[in-house]
Amino acid sequence: MRLNHVALVCSSEQRADDFYEGLLGLRKIKSSVLGKDLAEQIFEIPRECPILLYGNDNFAVEVFVANRAPGSASPFVHLCMEVRNREEFLGKCEAMGLTVKRVPKGDFLLTFVQDYDGNLFEIKELAA
Repeated sequence: MRLNHVALVCSSEQRADDFYEGLLGLRKIKSSVLGKDLAEQIFEIPRECPILLYGNDNFAVEVFVANRAPGSASPFVHLCMEVRNREEFLGKCEAMGLTVKRVPKGDFLLTFVQDYDGNLFEIKELAA
């Protein structure tokens, strides 16, 4: 198993740039927008949200730009893991009584698992 990325929330792109590029020295790899429909299906938030991806060869941070009170929990926060056999892993999760979300996105299927305390994990297939 390998950790793919960590997703966090920042209140503005400028603050994210200042921290992740300025302080940590990561490069901004991608800017995109999570559409309203996907945001609602995955995170139960019915609105678009800008997403910024920062990283280097060993580390990636996915930043959701959203207003929230400092220290408050955010439904966007999740860990993304890569596993060797995603469907086998998801089957094991279901057998353990965990909540599994399968969300179509074009030709792809996004998959998420909630642990027993509601923490969210995105599950991807480990590239061969």
